[in-house]
Amino acid sequence: FYFSGLLTLLWVYCTCKYLLSEKELIIPIDYLMRGLSLSKQTKVPWKQLFKKAPIWAVIIAQLSTASTFFTLLSWLPTFFKETFPESKGWVFNVVPWLVAIPTSLFSGFLSDHLINQGYKTITIRKFMQVIGSGVSSIFALCLGQTSSFCKAIVFASASVGLQTFNHSGISVNVQDLAPSCAGLLFGVGNTGGALLGVICVYLAGYLIETTGSWISVFNLVAAVNSIGLCAFLVFGEAQRVDTDSAYMDL
Repeated sequence: FYFSGLLTLLWVYCTCKYLLSEKELIIPIDYLMRGLSLSKQTKVPWKQLFKKAPIWAVIIAQLSTASTFFTLLSWLPTFFKETFPESKGWVFNVVPWLVAIPTSLFSGFLSDHLINQGYKTITIRKFMQVIGSGVSSIFALCLGQTSSFCKAIVFASASVGLQTFNHSGISVNVQDLAPSCAGLLFGVGNTGGALLGVICVYLAGYLIETTGSWISVFNLVAAVNSIGLCAFLVFGEAQRVDTDSAYMDL
């Protein structure tokens, strides 16, 4: 926890010191006021957006991935502690989440590279989502079947790390669909994902108590991920749906 926080502070320092100029750090007051006035004059076309299947596809996928992320975040430490009581806590509490840092960066670079090579945007979004929701779920299922601590660490790291490919899938697909109000839509999906995450975390605990097996928890993760993935693969698009003539882009 402290290590991740220190890395964040170090990144902020490097960004301000070396990547941004002093002029870029100072935002004129009139620019802020102009943006505020625009936001008051414009209205988000909720009815228009929620009639579009791609919007619902990305929201369902976001609900699924967020809830399974919270499930793994909440129950992985208990899983390792109960399954491998002799293992060191700093290993299974740190390694999988450290792996998520380079995999997240790599997925972004890979996504941009493939799009620049001429592949369709929606193809890349779905490809990233297959890895983030599909392949990561396979490793989650393997995690419930192994009795080796080393293999469990590898499977957990792979599952958590590959989930970050969602950042190059559904997370940015919101900007493909509605760049003028992407923040609001992402907030709606993220809030719903957090609420569903509470339910999934509780359901996972219930499954552990009733079945006495961790396999049921990882089956739950795979099932929820599959629902979101299928919805996105079938209905996902990358074309704008917020281009109503009565709506002004922010």
